[in-house]
Amino acid sequence: MPVAKHATTSGRSCASWRRLAGWALLALAGTLAALVVALSLMDWNRMRGPVGAYLSHRLGRDVRIQGDLSVDLFRLQPRIHARSVEVRNPGWMARNARPAGRFADIKVELRLLPLFVGRLVLPSVELDNPDVLVVRQRSGRSNWDSAGGGDAGPWKLPPIHRFEIRDGNIEIHDGVRELDFTGTVNSHEQGGRHGAFVLNGKGTLNNKLFDADVRGGPLLGVDESRPYAFSADIHAGKTHAAITGEIDHPFQFDHYHVALRLSGDNLADIYYLTGLTLPGTPPYQLNVTIQRDGMVYKLTDLAGMVGKSDLAGNLSIDVSKKVPVLAGRMASRSLNFTDLGALFGGGAAKAQGAHLLPDTPLHTERLRQTDAEVDFSAAKVVSRDFPLSSLDTHVSLENGVLNLNPLSFGMTQGRLSGTLQVDARQDVPVTEMDARITNVTVESFIKGREKPMQGVLAARARLTGRGDSVHRVAATADGDFTAVIPRGRIRKSLAEWLGVNVISALGLTLSGDDSSTAVRCAVSHFAAKNGVMAARQFVFDTEPVLVEGGGTIDMKQETMNLRVLGRPKHFQLLRVRAPVTVSGRWDAPEVGINAGPALEQGGLAAALGLLNPLAAVLAFVDPGLAQDVNCGPLLRQARAEGATVSK
Repeated sequence: MPVAKHATTSGRSCASWRRLAGWALLALAGTLAALVVALSLMDWNRMRGPVGAYLSHRLGRDVRIQGDLSVDLFRLQPRIHARSVEVRNPGWMARNARPAGRFADIKVELRLLPLFVGRLVLPSVELDNPDVLVVRQRSGRSNWDSAGGGDAGPWKLPPIHRFEIRDGNIEIHDGVRELDFTGTVNSHEQGGRHGAFVLNGKGTLNNKLFDADVRGGPLLGVDESRPYAFSADIHAGKTHAAITGEIDHPFQFDHYHVALRLSGDNLADIYYLTGLTLPGTPPYQLNVTIQRDGMVYKLTDLAGMVGKSDLAGNLSIDVSKKVPVLAGRMASRSLNFTDLGALFGGGAAKAQGAHLLPDTPLHTERLRQTDAEVDFSAAKVVSRDFPLSSLDTHVSLENGVLNLNPLSFGMTQGRLSGTLQVDARQDVPVTEMDARITNVTVESFIKGREKPMQGVLAARARLTGRGDSVHRVAATADGDFTAVIPRGRIRKSLAEWLGVNVISALGLTLSGDDSSTAVRCAVSHFAAKNGVMAARQFVFDTEPVLVEGGGTIDMKQETMNLRVLGRPKHFQLLRVRAPVTVSGRWDAPEVGINAGPALEQGGLAAALGLLNPLAAVLAFVDPGLAQDVNCGPLLRQARAEGATVSK
């Protein structure tokens, strides 16, 4: 009996809970019904203020609905219709500036069921006469920044199945890119056919004409699971970019892939299009595949021509940090040495009276706007003036400091290697160079079949200068330069001319005697101070003559004032005790002797002219040369006078 009584009590309790739950559901349904009826009968124009306040909070700027606002909830896809909507600029913009956005008509449909799982799907969006103003200051601050400030990252819109834009206008003023652009936007049905998305307009980029034409597939009936195809044709001055590609998911602009054909006069000019700091180049034409994956761009199958040099490789660009980071590897099968001239501001024809060293200001301030770790190699180097064969270097750029380490040129014999650093953290950049030549033959620098001099050259230069061009760096350079020929051979007649032995030199020259004599050792050491290189040591020791010299080389004025005096080691019947001089501009030096016009017009000037190519050598001394028997005393003397010669 107790058990039966307990079962009856439990049954009554369950029935009570069921009746309570039923009444609760009925009350909730009634409340929702009343709410729906109230919302359907509501004068939504009275809600323009609260709705505008909500949107203002989300956007971080004032939004005002000045026209009618209507909401139709009795649909599977509720519709919102707002007229004359205005988005005001943030407080830092000028008061008389036009609004950031004005929209004559906005119609939006949304799906209810996805909202219950936190997903917004818009079956239809229609914009009539949208007028958008985008302003970005040099600091990077924009009138469309998110409410929290800073960069909001790539645009991500909810899925839109039908997107119509009628008679849209966009105006852009970008202080970072130096871009001023005015364009039109349209995407709507015309004549019963689905029209495509079209954005085109004109303006200026870095004070050069800029025009863009961007076209996409129809935005009516968009399938969010399928890629969206688009193309773009952009001209900025003489830079031309032709783009074809697909957005992986429509309105998700952080994942896409494109094929890019890029051409122009100088790769450095694309800084204003991309924000990337690239070196100066001669005219180029490149093809590359670009894939964006979030905040990382992958550049693959890059190939083309830069000047007369081919270029290929793969790169990546990470834009997730404060400055973009460029990384990868580039290579050239054949590098034309003249194409490197634009890298240092050279390459153009030299005007009369202009500097020989490039004086074009380089955009070193851009080095603070990109970081990089890139390897570059050239299997072959084509050079008219230098016996170069290959190139290998690693480019590192971090926090405004550019390092080329190592910087190594292979030569037909020997190697030119060293390091180069440009510190652009301050307004006036500082450049440091430390370069070394080892095991290079002197004759490789002498043009023509006849080689009046032979030997192994080793040298080193360590220089530091300030400025934003090669000429300005050289004009302020401090440091030293040392070159050594530890042993070799020289045409005997040339050695006699160096000693101004008139009888012997004329006899050997006129008889066509090509015999040679030994070079026991040669050492030259120059100390640079504020762009002027002064000779501290200049000795050229041959079997018949010991030649000593001195003077200065002015890198600011690009002039020289050098003299050498030969002292014979045996009796001479006729000898003029006068120095040989080399003076004047680098591109037109005058070789002479103070003994009279006859000798000035003689074979001495012609003979010394054969040595001119040696003046072009940037060099670095091999420490092992200090052990050479013949050079030992001279090197010790050079060290005593401050030369950078290792023990």
